[in-house]
Amino acid sequence: MRKNVDHSFSLHNMTSDGGGRMKLHLVLKFWYHESLIVEFFGAKKPEGKVEKRYGTAYRLFPYCIFNSIEETPISWTYQENDQGMVYERIELFTTVTYVQYMRYYPFVLKLLNLKVGTDGTARTGVINLLPKLKNGKPDVDFGVFTKETSEYRIPATGIDTGDVICRMVVRDLTENTLGNLSGIYTRVYTVFVFEALWLENFAKYIVLSTIMMHLTIFLPKVGLASTVGTVLAVALTEVALLFVMPPTDELTTAESVIIVQVLYVISLAFVVGLVCDDETFGTSECAVQMWHMLIANVVTTVCTVAWCVREYRAYRRLVRLIKGKFKSVHAYVGMFKDIDKQI
Repeated sequence: MRKNVDHSFSLHNMTSDGGGRMKLHLVLKFWYHESLIVEFFGAKKPEGKVEKRYGTAYRLFPYCIFNSIEETPISWTYQENDQGMVYERIELFTTVTYVQYMRYYPFVLKLLNLKVGTDGTARTGVINLLPKLKNGKPDVDFGVFTKETSEYRIPATGIDTGDVICRMVVRDLTENTLGNLSGIYTRVYTVFVFEALWLENFAKYIVLSTIMMHLTIFLPKVGLASTVGTVLAVALTEVALLFVMPPTDELTTAESVIIVQVLYVISLAFVVGLVCDDETFGTSECAVQMWHMLIANVVTTVCTVAWCVREYRAYRRLVRLIKGKFKSVHAYVGMFKDIDKQI
């Protein structure tokens, strides 16, 4: 017969190094009956009703944070009531990994997942690790992410909007144990979905690049040497934008806009150089070319807007797709494989 352990946690503080790692001040909380300690956890039951330890990684419930790469213990607390129910509290600093979807930069999706489960020892294969509920919803304290000054922000209604998702996932190790004892192991995955603020980067990389592109309308009014100098200045300025963008492994929305506009500006320089010679620069003949260039610039701007709208809609589809992978299969049970394929 399977036994239940309820789990929740609190986030007191966080900091990110920008390299896919986040350091958290975390409090893990577990509720279970004292009869599970010896037989199912393989631990020794404390003698008193309340016990505290500081600066040690001691624990009764054999938990593991699967996406943690570093942990520093702060305190451990054991508290048992008269009905034999135990509240175990572990406070620690932990560094965990998170993932970023940069394909549609400056529209960026970030996912932070806390993967908490048993370590596969003793009889934890018959333990159901469940998210503790409060008013019918997972009891997740993510107040650190609701601050206006936080680098990573989630609305206070994050659980209702799907920006905070807490699920029990099931991993069947009855046939392939992977080093554990044979059994069906459960974990609690809590996913935080962050959508980065994009307006500043959109203006910096796309709007600015488009405005600089429109400087080409004045090329027929200057000499050939000035045309070459102006085009090189615009092209090099836009190329410089590429070097200050976050590094990615794929071509992003902003990069594609800048690259196309740089090629467009260079192409205009060739066209102006071929159509206007030193005697016709600044004359009425080249003035006609200014109208042609204005039309070409407007068409390019419209295409840029259409491309950005298309990319933003694709980004919104990605957000819906990712959130859909964490949906419940039954009650608060999610799919282990679907989630682990993402993070």
